[in-house]
Amino acid sequence: MRNIVGVDKDGISLEEAKTLKGLMQKQENCQILLWQTNRGFHFELVYKKEITKEENFAIREKYDDCPERLRISKLRGEPYDVLFSIKDGKWRKLIL
Repeated sequence: MRNIVGVDKDGISLEEAKTLKGLMQKQENCQILLWQTNRGFHFELVYKKEITKEENFAIREKYDDCPERLRISKLRGEPYDVLFSIKDGKWRKLIL
């Protein structure tokens, strides 16, 4: 188990990402790191408690994590896949 849940949201604006981050913080009672990527945003939800595999999948589904990423995680039976810091030679940027 881990205490971090990653959510990948492509094709949303910065304003939409900030709004979603605020909603997540209220509903999840956790800290959230918001990263801007080449295609969208990564949200890293950091909880004070350990998150089970089932909780991880439920949280990612609740916030519409990238469907392909979620599908692959479920096939593997492992929710703790990676949100890459660099892709196609471009680093993600911390928004806060």
